[in-house]
Amino acid sequence: MPIIKNYGLRWVRDSVNWGARGRAGSLDGKLATLKSSQIVDFREQIGIYVLYEPGFIPVYTGQAGVGTARLFARLKNHQNDHLRDRWDHFSWFGFRAVTEAGELSERQNPDATTSITYADALSEIEGILIEVLEPRLNKQGARWQQNAEEFVQESAEAPWDKIDDLQSQVASLQEAVEALTKKIK
Repeated sequence: MPIIKNYGLRWVRDSVNWGARGRAGSLDGKLATLKSSQIVDFREQIGIYVLYEPGFIPVYTGQAGVGTARLFARLKNHQNDHLRDRWDHFSWFGFRAVTEAGELSERQNPDATTSITYADALSEIEGILIEVLEPRLNKQGARWQQNAEEFVQESAEAPWDKIDDLQSQVASLQEAVEALTKKIK
C-alpha cells in the first residue's frame, strides 16, 4: 500500500493563486495523463515538499500536515519568511488521495496509521529523491509512479491579466471622478 498517492513536479511559484483581500487562494492541478481532467485543489494536501531556486536546485525540504499547516499554508509562509527570495519552483508529494469527486480524501489524515513494509518505504523515499535531485547516473525512475498520480499545475490568472484588470479599474475610477467633478461645477 503506497503512501504517496499523487505528486506535482516543479510547479511555478508565480502561477499559484495565493489569494488576496480575504480570498483563500488555491493550489490547483489536473491529472498529467488527461488533457481535460477536472481541476483539483491541493491546498489541504499533507506530505512532503521541496523548494527550488532558479535552475531547479533544491534549497529547502519541508513537511505539510503536522498541526494545521497543510501544503498551501506552508508554501504561503515561505512567501514571507527567510526563504522568500530563494525559490521560484516547488515539487510536492501527497499522502491524501483524490476522490472521484475531485476532492482530497478524508481517509488519509496526519493522525491515520498505515502499514507499509520497509521495502516499500525505501522505494518511496528513493523515488522522491530521484524526482527531486535527478541524479544523472540513475537510469530508473521512481517505482511508486505506477501507483501514484502525477498532477500538473493549473496556472492562476497570468500577471498581465491582473495588470489589465487594474488598468481597467483605474480608468473606471478616473471616469467616476470626472463625472463627480462635472456635477460639482
